[in-house]
Amino acid sequence: MRAIILTAFGSAEQFRLAKPPRPDPQPGELRIRIHAVAFNPSDYQRRQGSLTAGPLPIILGSDVAGVVDAIGTGVTAFAVGDEVYSFLLGGRISGGAYAEYVCRRVEFVAHKPRNLSFAQAAAVVTVGLTARQCLEQARLQPGEPVFVTGGSGGVGAMVIQLARHAGAGPIFTTSGSERSARYLVDTLGVPRERLLYYAGLAREQLAQTLHELNGGRFFRVAIDCVGGAMTGLCCDTVDFEGHVISIVNGPRDDSHPAGEDDENRLFNRSAAFHFVMLSALGTYGPPEAWPVYGRQLATLTDLFEAGGLEPPPIVEVGDLSVETVRRAHALLECGHIHGKLVMLVCAAWG
Repeated sequence: MRAIILTAFGSAEQFRLAKPPRPDPQPGELRIRIHAVAFNPSDYQRRQGSLTAGPLPIILGSDVAGVVDAIGTGVTAFAVGDEVYSFLLGGRISGGAYAEYVCRRVEFVAHKPRNLSFAQAAAVVTVGLTARQCLEQARLQPGEPVFVTGGSGGVGAMVIQLARHAGAGPIFTTSGSERSARYLVDTLGVPRERLLYYAGLAREQLAQTLHELNGGRFFRVAIDCVGGAMTGLCCDTVDFEGHVISIVNGPRDDSHPAGEDDENRLFNRSAAFHFVMLSALGTYGPPEAWPVYGRQLATLTDLFEAGGLEPPPIVEVGDLSVETVRRAHALLECGHIHGKLVMLVCAAWG
Protein backbone atom coordinates (compact mmCIF):
# COMPACT_ATOMS: atom_id res chain seq x y z
CA MET A 1 0.00 0.00 0.00
CA ARG A 2 1.00 3.64 -0.27
CA ALA A 3 1.60 5.62 2.90
CA ILE A 4 3.13 8.96 3.86
CA ILE A 5 5.66 8.37 6.62
CA LEU A 6 7.51 10.78 8.90
CA THR A 7 11.22 9.94 8.90
CA ALA A 8 12.41 12.49 11.49
CA PHE A 9 10.82 14.96 13.88
CA GLY A 10 10.91 18.57 12.75
CA SER A 11 9.71 20.20 9.57
CA ALA A 12 7.17 18.91 7.07
CA GLU A 13 10.10 18.23 4.71
CA GLN A 14 10.61 15.01 6.70
CA PHE A 15 7.54 13.37 5.12
CA ARG A 16 8.26 10.69 2.51
CA LEU A 17 6.20 8.38 0.31
CA ALA A 18 6.59 4.72 1.31
CA LYS A 19 5.07 1.38 0.32
CA PRO A 20 4.83 -0.71 3.49
CA PRO A 21 3.00 -4.06 3.44
CA ARG A 22 -0.77 -3.86 3.67
CA PRO A 23 -1.59 -4.78 7.30
CA ASP A 24 -3.63 -7.84 8.19
CA PRO A 25 -6.24 -7.57 10.96
CA GLN A 26 -5.47 -9.33 14.20
CA PRO A 27 -8.14 -10.84 16.50
CA GLY A 28 -10.60 -8.12 17.49
CA GLU A 29 -9.52 -5.85 14.62
CA LEU A 30 -10.88 -4.86 11.26
CA ARG A 31 -9.07 -3.43 8.26
CA ILE A 32 -10.34 -0.17 6.82
CA ARG A 33 -9.79 0.80 3.21
CA ILE A 34 -9.39 4.54 3.81
CA HIS A 35 -11.42 6.96 1.72
CA ALA A 36 -10.82 10.21 3.62
CA VAL A 37 -8.49 11.57 6.31
CA ALA A 38 -8.98 14.70 8.42
CA PHE A 39 -6.08 16.75 9.77
CA ASN A 40 -5.83 18.13 13.31
CA PRO A 41 -3.41 20.52 15.06
CA SER A 42 -2.11 17.52 17.01
CA ASP A 43 -0.74 16.18 13.71
CA TYR A 44 1.85 18.92 13.30
CA GLN A 45 2.54 18.92 17.05
CA ARG A 46 3.46 15.24 16.82
CA ARG A 47 5.49 15.92 13.69
CA GLN A 48 7.45 18.58 15.58
CA GLY A 49 8.01 16.21 18.50
CA SER A 50 6.09 18.33 21.03
CA LEU A 51 3.53 15.53 21.52
CA THR A 52 4.21 11.83 21.95
CA ALA A 53 4.23 10.25 18.51
CA GLY A 54 6.01 6.88 18.86
CA PRO A 55 9.17 5.48 17.29
CA LEU A 56 10.23 6.59 13.83
CA PRO A 57 9.44 6.14 11.02
CA ILE A 58 5.76 6.68 11.77
CA ILE A 59 2.48 7.26 9.95
CA LEU A 60 0.60 10.20 11.50
CA GLY A 61 -3.10 11.03 11.46
CA SER A 62 -5.99 10.08 13.74
CA ASP A 63 -9.28 10.60 11.86
CA VAL A 64 -10.41 8.31 9.06
CA ALA A 65 -13.52 7.21 7.19
CA GLY A 66 -13.64 4.29 4.81
CA VAL A 67 -14.90 0.79 4.09
CA VAL A 68 -14.22 -2.43 5.98
CA ASP A 69 -12.38 -4.80 3.64
CA ALA A 70 -11.21 -7.49 6.09
CA ILE A 71 -12.05 -8.56 9.62
CA GLY A 72 -10.13 -10.47 12.28
CA THR A 73 -11.43 -13.32 14.40
CA GLY A 74 -13.98 -12.41 17.05
CA VAL A 75 -15.39 -9.40 15.16
CA THR A 76 -19.19 -9.66 14.93
CA ALA A 77 -20.46 -6.05 14.92
CA PHE A 78 -19.02 -5.26 11.47
CA ALA A 79 -18.87 -6.95 8.09
CA VAL A 80 -16.82 -6.53 4.94
CA GLY A 81 -18.31 -3.66 2.94
CA ASP A 82 -19.52 -1.65 5.94
CA GLU A 83 -18.89 2.10 5.77
CA VAL A 84 -17.19 3.18 9.00
CA TYR A 85 -15.28 5.97 10.69
CA SER A 86 -12.69 5.69 13.42
CA PHE A 87 -10.40 7.40 15.89
CA LEU A 88 -6.90 5.95 15.54
CA LEU A 89 -5.03 7.24 18.59
CA GLY A 90 -4.86 4.92 21.57
CA GLY A 91 -5.31 1.20 21.82
CA ARG A 92 -1.60 0.73 22.58
CA ILE A 93 -0.62 -0.06 18.96
CA SER A 94 -2.13 1.92 16.15
CA GLY A 95 -1.33 2.67 12.53
CA GLY A 96 -1.82 6.18 11.28
CA ALA A 97 -4.26 7.73 8.84
CA TYR A 98 -1.92 8.95 6.08
CA ALA A 99 -2.21 5.66 4.21
CA GLU A 100 -4.47 3.55 2.00
CA TYR A 101 -5.30 1.00 4.72
CA VAL A 102 -5.28 0.79 8.48
CA CYS A 103 -6.17 -1.95 10.97
CA ARG A 104 -8.10 -0.90 14.04
CA ARG A 105 -9.60 -2.52 17.09
CA VAL A 106 -13.39 -2.54 16.94
CA GLU A 107 -13.66 -0.53 20.17
CA PHE A 108 -12.56 2.58 18.26
CA VAL A 109 -14.83 2.15 15.22
CA ALA A 110 -18.49 2.95 14.43
CA HIS A 111 -20.71 2.82 11.38
CA LYS A 112 -20.46 6.04 9.37
CA PRO A 113 -23.53 8.30 9.29
CA ARG A 114 -25.37 7.42 6.09
CA ASN A 115 -26.12 11.07 5.33
CA LEU A 116 -22.47 12.18 5.49
CA SER A 117 -19.84 11.78 2.81
CA PHE A 118 -16.58 10.06 3.69
CA ALA A 119 -14.88 13.47 3.84
CA GLN A 120 -17.53 14.86 6.19
CA ALA A 121 -17.41 11.76 8.39
CA ALA A 122 -13.63 11.92 8.75
CA ALA A 123 -13.94 15.60 9.66
CA VAL A 124 -16.21 14.97 12.64
CA VAL A 125 -14.23 12.24 14.43
CA THR A 126 -11.93 14.22 16.74
CA VAL A 127 -14.13 17.31 17.05
CA GLY A 128 -17.25 15.25 17.70
CA LEU A 129 -15.65 12.95 20.26
CA THR A 130 -13.94 15.84 22.05
CA ALA A 131 -17.21 17.77 22.26
CA ARG A 132 -19.00 14.69 23.59
CA GLN A 133 -16.41 14.26 26.33
CA CYS A 134 -16.65 17.95 27.28
CA LEU A 135 -20.41 17.68 27.65
CA GLU A 136 -20.14 14.52 29.73
CA GLN A 137 -17.86 16.39 32.13
CA ALA A 138 -20.27 19.34 32.20
CA ARG A 139 -23.41 17.38 33.12
CA LEU A 140 -25.53 20.14 31.63
CA GLN A 141 -28.97 20.85 33.00
CA PRO A 142 -31.87 21.76 30.68
CA GLY A 143 -32.38 25.48 30.45
CA GLU A 144 -29.07 26.55 31.99
CA PRO A 145 -26.79 29.06 30.23
CA VAL A 146 -23.45 27.87 28.89
CA PHE A 147 -20.37 29.78 27.76
CA VAL A 148 -18.21 28.28 24.99
CA THR A 149 -15.03 29.92 23.72
CA GLY A 150 -14.21 29.48 20.03
CA GLY A 151 -17.71 28.51 18.93
CA SER A 152 -16.88 28.82 15.24
CA GLY A 153 -14.04 26.29 15.52
CA GLY A 154 -14.51 22.58 14.93
CA VAL A 155 -14.86 21.49 18.56
CA GLY A 156 -16.68 24.64 19.64
CA ALA A 157 -19.30 24.24 16.91
CA MET A 158 -19.94 20.66 17.97
CA VAL A 159 -20.14 21.66 21.65
CA ILE A 160 -22.78 24.29 20.82
CA GLN A 161 -24.88 21.81 18.87
CA LEU A 162 -24.61 19.04 21.45
CA ALA A 163 -25.37 21.44 24.31
CA ARG A 164 -28.46 22.65 22.48
CA HIS A 165 -29.51 19.05 21.85
CA ALA A 166 -29.17 18.41 25.60
CA GLY A 167 -31.62 21.25 26.24
CA ALA A 168 -29.11 23.74 27.63
CA GLY A 169 -29.37 27.42 26.82
CA PRO A 170 -29.01 30.19 26.18
CA ILE A 171 -25.56 29.47 24.73
CA PHE A 172 -22.99 32.26 24.55
CA THR A 173 -19.76 32.17 22.57
CA THR A 174 -16.91 34.35 21.30
CA SER A 175 -16.35 35.85 17.87
CA GLY A 176 -13.20 37.41 16.53
CA SER A 177 -14.39 38.41 13.08
CA GLU A 178 -17.52 39.07 11.07
CA ARG A 179 -16.87 35.86 9.14
CA SER A 180 -17.03 33.76 12.28
CA ALA A 181 -20.04 35.76 13.49
CA ARG A 182 -21.94 34.99 10.27
CA TYR A 183 -21.16 31.27 10.63
CA LEU A 184 -22.31 31.27 14.24
CA VAL A 185 -25.53 33.12 13.43
CA ASP A 186 -26.45 31.68 10.02
CA THR A 187 -25.27 28.07 10.41
CA LEU A 188 -25.30 27.37 14.13
CA GLY A 189 -28.24 29.60 15.01
CA VAL A 190 -26.55 31.59 17.78
CA PRO A 191 -28.27 35.01 18.12
CA ARG A 192 -25.92 37.96 17.66
CA GLU A 193 -26.81 39.28 21.11
CA ARG A 194 -25.14 36.19 22.56
CA LEU A 195 -21.83 36.73 20.78
CA LEU A 196 -18.91 38.23 22.68
CA TYR A 197 -16.75 40.26 20.28
CA TYR A 198 -13.36 40.16 21.98
CA ALA A 199 -11.16 42.21 19.65
CA GLY A 200 -9.55 45.15 21.47
CA LEU A 201 -11.04 44.36 24.90
CA ALA A 202 -8.98 43.82 28.04
CA ARG A 203 -9.60 40.84 30.33
CA GLU A 204 -11.71 42.82 32.79
CA GLN A 205 -13.81 44.31 29.98
CA LEU A 206 -14.41 40.88 28.47
CA ALA A 207 -15.59 39.45 31.77
CA GLN A 208 -17.83 42.42 32.48
CA THR A 209 -19.36 42.38 29.00
CA LEU A 210 -20.06 38.65 29.12
CA HIS A 211 -21.52 38.99 32.61
CA GLU A 212 -23.90 41.66 31.32
CA LEU A 213 -24.85 39.60 28.25
CA ASN A 214 -25.92 36.83 30.62
CA GLY A 215 -28.16 39.13 32.63
CA GLY A 216 -25.65 39.77 35.39
CA ARG A 217 -25.17 36.07 36.12
CA PHE A 218 -22.13 33.83 36.16
CA PHE A 219 -22.02 30.47 34.32
CA ARG A 220 -22.15 27.12 36.05
CA VAL A 221 -20.41 25.67 32.98
CA ALA A 222 -17.75 27.38 30.84
CA ILE A 223 -16.06 25.33 28.11
CA ASP A 224 -12.74 26.53 26.69
CA CYS A 225 -11.83 25.43 23.16
CA VAL A 226 -9.21 28.13 22.54
CA GLY A 227 -6.77 28.50 25.44
CA GLY A 228 -4.68 31.48 26.49
CA ALA A 229 -6.74 34.51 27.43
CA MET A 230 -9.95 32.56 26.81
CA THR A 231 -9.05 30.13 29.61
CA GLY A 232 -8.75 33.11 31.94
CA LEU A 233 -12.09 34.46 30.75
CA CYS A 234 -13.75 31.16 31.62
CA CYS A 235 -12.19 31.31 35.09
CA ASP A 236 -13.41 34.91 35.48
CA THR A 237 -17.01 34.13 34.61
CA VAL A 238 -17.60 30.68 36.13
CA ASP A 239 -20.08 30.58 39.01
CA PHE A 240 -19.55 29.41 42.58
CA GLU A 241 -19.10 25.62 42.58
CA GLY A 242 -19.14 25.79 38.78
CA HIS A 243 -17.07 23.94 36.21
CA VAL A 244 -14.46 25.14 33.72
CA ILE A 245 -13.66 22.51 31.09
CA SER A 246 -10.68 22.98 28.76
CA ILE A 247 -9.37 21.02 25.81
CA VAL A 248 -6.31 23.25 25.51
CA ASN A 249 -4.47 24.16 28.69
CA GLY A 250 -4.80 24.57 32.43
CA PRO A 251 -5.35 27.68 34.55
CA ARG A 252 -2.48 30.03 35.31
CA ASP A 253 -1.18 29.85 38.87
CA ASP A 254 0.09 32.49 41.31
CA SER A 255 3.48 32.61 39.58
CA HIS A 256 1.70 35.06 37.25
CA PRO A 257 0.65 38.59 38.23
CA ALA A 258 -2.51 38.87 40.33
CA GLY A 259 -4.53 40.01 37.32
CA GLU A 260 -3.66 36.79 35.47
CA ASP A 261 -3.92 34.31 38.36
CA ASP A 262 -6.70 31.89 37.40
CA GLU A 263 -6.23 29.28 40.12
CA ASN A 264 -7.01 31.59 43.02
CA ARG A 265 -10.12 32.88 41.24
CA LEU A 266 -11.31 29.30 40.92
CA PHE A 267 -10.40 28.55 44.52
CA ASN A 268 -12.27 31.59 45.82
CA ARG A 269 -15.42 30.32 44.08
CA SER A 270 -14.88 26.68 45.02
CA ALA A 271 -14.99 25.98 41.28
CA ALA A 272 -13.59 22.94 39.50
CA PHE A 273 -11.30 22.77 36.49
CA HIS A 274 -11.49 19.74 34.19
CA PHE A 275 -9.06 18.76 31.44
CA VAL A 276 -10.29 16.88 28.37
CA MET A 277 -7.62 15.05 26.35
CA LEU A 278 -9.37 12.84 23.82
CA SER A 279 -6.63 10.24 23.51
CA ALA A 280 -6.12 9.80 27.28
CA LEU A 281 -8.29 6.72 27.85
CA GLY A 282 -7.12 5.05 24.66
CA THR A 283 -3.44 5.72 25.30
CA TYR A 284 -3.15 5.35 29.07
CA GLY A 285 -6.39 3.68 30.15
CA PRO A 286 -7.09 -0.06 30.47
CA PRO A 287 -8.60 -1.96 27.52
CA GLU A 288 -11.96 -2.19 29.28
CA ALA A 289 -12.20 1.63 28.96
CA TRP A 290 -11.66 1.66 25.18
CA PRO A 291 -15.27 0.93 24.08
CA VAL A 292 -16.26 4.48 25.12
CA TYR A 293 -14.88 5.72 21.79
CA GLY A 294 -17.03 3.44 19.67
CA ARG A 295 -20.10 4.15 21.78
CA GLN A 296 -19.66 7.91 21.50
CA LEU A 297 -19.09 7.67 17.74
CA ALA A 298 -22.25 5.57 17.45
CA THR A 299 -24.19 8.23 19.37
CA LEU A 300 -22.89 10.87 16.97
CA THR A 301 -23.98 8.70 14.05
CA ASP A 302 -27.52 8.56 15.44
CA LEU A 303 -27.61 12.34 15.91
CA PHE A 304 -26.32 13.07 12.42
CA GLU A 305 -28.76 10.67 10.81
CA ALA A 306 -31.63 12.18 12.79
CA GLY A 307 -30.69 15.65 11.54
CA GLY A 308 -29.70 16.89 14.98
CA LEU A 309 -26.12 17.83 14.05
CA GLU A 310 -24.38 19.61 11.19
CA PRO A 311 -20.82 18.60 10.22
CA PRO A 312 -18.16 21.30 10.07
CA PRO A 313 -17.35 22.85 6.71
CA ILE A 314 -14.55 20.95 4.98
CA VAL A 315 -11.64 22.05 2.81
CA GLU A 316 -10.30 19.31 0.53
CA VAL A 317 -6.54 19.82 0.29
CA GLY A 318 -5.81 17.04 -2.21
CA ASP A 319 -5.31 13.31 -2.71
CA LEU A 320 -2.93 11.09 -0.76
CA SER A 321 0.55 12.46 -1.44
CA VAL A 322 3.53 14.02 0.28
CA GLU A 323 2.59 17.38 -1.23
CA THR A 324 -0.94 17.23 0.20
CA VAL A 325 0.30 16.35 3.68
CA ARG A 326 2.88 19.13 3.64
CA ARG A 327 0.26 21.63 2.44
CA ALA A 328 -2.16 20.62 5.18
CA HIS A 329 0.49 20.95 7.89
CA ALA A 330 1.47 24.40 6.62
CA LEU A 331 -2.16 25.53 6.76
CA LEU A 332 -2.61 24.11 10.26
CA GLU A 333 0.46 25.92 11.54
CA CYS A 334 -0.75 29.23 10.09
CA GLY A 335 -4.01 28.87 12.02
CA HIS A 336 -7.29 30.71 11.43
CA ILE A 337 -8.64 27.92 9.23
CA HIS A 338 -12.40 27.97 8.82
CA GLY A 339 -13.46 24.33 8.63
CA LYS A 340 -11.65 21.00 8.64
CA LEU A 341 -8.84 20.08 6.26
CA VAL A 342 -9.45 16.74 4.55
CA MET A 343 -7.29 14.52 2.33
CA LEU A 344 -8.98 12.11 -0.08
CA VAL A 345 -7.55 8.62 -0.44
CA CYS A 346 -8.10 6.24 -3.34
CA ALA A 347 -6.85 2.83 -2.27
CA ALA A 348 -5.25 0.65 -4.92
CA TRP A 349 -5.75 -3.10 -4.67
CA GLY A 350 -2.83 -5.39 -5.22
